[in-house]
Amino acid sequence: MNTHRASIPRLISSISACLAATAAFLAGAQQATPPAVQVSPLAQVRNGREAKDNNQILTTGVRSTRLPSNHALIITVSEYPRSPLPGVVTDRALGIEMAQRFGVPAKNIVELSEQQVTRDGLARALQDMNQAMMPGDKLFIYYSGHGARFFDKDTKQCEESIVMQDMHLVTKNEFAQMLRPLSAKADKTIVMLDSCHAGGVAQTASTRSISGMSEMQAKFSAEASSAQCSQAVNVRSFSQSRGSDLATTDNNIVILAAARKNEVAWATSHGSSLTYNFEQCLNGGATDSDRSGSISMQELTDCVQARLDKTQDESIRQHATLAGNAALVPAFSGSPADTARPPTGGAPAAGAAPGGVDTAGVDTPGVDTPGVDTLATLNDIYHQRDDRWDVKVKLDQPTLKIGSNLTLSVRSNRDGYVYIFYRGSQPDSFYLLFPNQLDSSNVLAANYELHLPRDNWTVTALGPRGTDHVLVMVSESARDFSRLSLPAEYVSASGPFNKIRPTVQAAARIGQIATLSAAVKNPECTGAARDFGIAHACSSVFGANLVSVEETP
Repeated sequence: MNTHRASIPRLISSISACLAATAAFLAGAQQATPPAVQVSPLAQVRNGREAKDNNQILTTGVRSTRLPSNHALIITVSEYPRSPLPGVVTDRALGIEMAQRFGVPAKNIVELSEQQVTRDGLARALQDMNQAMMPGDKLFIYYSGHGARFFDKDTKQCEESIVMQDMHLVTKNEFAQMLRPLSAKADKTIVMLDSCHAGGVAQTASTRSISGMSEMQAKFSAEASSAQCSQAVNVRSFSQSRGSDLATTDNNIVILAAARKNEVAWATSHGSSLTYNFEQCLNGGATDSDRSGSISMQELTDCVQARLDKTQDESIRQHATLAGNAALVPAFSGSPADTARPPTGGAPAAGAAPGGVDTAGVDTPGVDTPGVDTLATLNDIYHQRDDRWDVKVKLDQPTLKIGSNLTLSVRSNRDGYVYIFYRGSQPDSFYLLFPNQLDSSNVLAANYELHLPRDNWTVTALGPRGTDHVLVMVSESARDFSRLSLPAEYVSASGPFNKIRPTVQAAARIGQIATLSAAVKNPECTGAARDFGIAHACSSVFGANLVSVEETP
């Protein structure tokens, strides 16, 4: 059998997401029909990049295909018997739109609001969601309402709490216990808590004369708090929770809190500061600062904080706080990069060409098209992995002399499909190496060691000197890297390998395809009825490992 030698400069390695949901009302409870919610017209577009005639269009903000494996619980309380929060009605609408932007279909968004928000009501809602979810699903949980501080006689500490409509409390630890079964099952969980837990700080700040901010209200309930906790600072806050607290890992969960543990989170009659600004950032305000092609929770939070810095006086400013996987891309089924603003100094947002074809990122003769950092693209994909899935990659030689061949082995603790990406020491060296035109057999059995390359192809280090990066994915279901999914302006052939053009749109498409099962195009994957077999076939869950290779003279 003839050997194929890669002839690409450098090493051309060829190597074989407040969340859960159910569409039903709370079991065994009489619930009022939630009020109709006004949703952005963008939320009516199926995947944020197609018009009715299937032409590509330019959209704004994070948009994601809605899948039955995505779930959301929206918890809001406006009508407290004391210290009501009228603006939370607006938060409810924005929370629903966030869920839709993340890729949660309307039938999987559960609204728990006003009199429904009791300790028992919350527990039942989460139990019902757990029944609706399947392993590998994704979850978004959103809460907007008062926070409080409660003295725990057992721990002798002031514990953070969220305040139910009947003024009873659910402590941080109790809330975590309710979430544990869901987060243990979910592939990714996003929790967003728009409340404050600052005790006396909130009371003091609320009594100040704040120029131009007279209608601002602290989201802290003094009535529901213990007197001895009105001035204390918590040992830990919601935003300091770890994945282990929720029976998952830090990589598979992210928690966004409205403020630090000793700060005030603000609300107005028109909505809460965190929620409003986060939605604005989702709607196109965020910057792809690392030029990866996707928008992460950290980049969204940076956008929120920049807006808060401009609109809140320094003396009362709140700071949005992240815990867990800040690199998580919140779009639960891909995040096209042309939806975000480029970094400062980058090109303006692209427009649609006549006929509806999006030309953003396509190289035009004589035009300097800003590219992406393709290593950041690989890192984005890597951070979407389920790190409970163990993928081991062993390089026979971590350092290669130019002219020598690369060999490696891959082992996974689960059955799956292997995909390998390569990023060389030059920014334009970005390839899908395996499977390739010479070797398409990429099925890997659990605990079997796969050695690559196989006999009919080789990978040769051709220089120049530098560091190359190899991302190995093992996915539960197959991915579709066909030319239909990767049009000519995004990819070209380089021998048996797909060379990916270093543009924002190409990197975004690669990130989307890598993290989304090809089976989601099938009717059974988009239908409401699912069993474990369908859930497995449609799963987008994957494990991954990212390794580096040094090329030397």
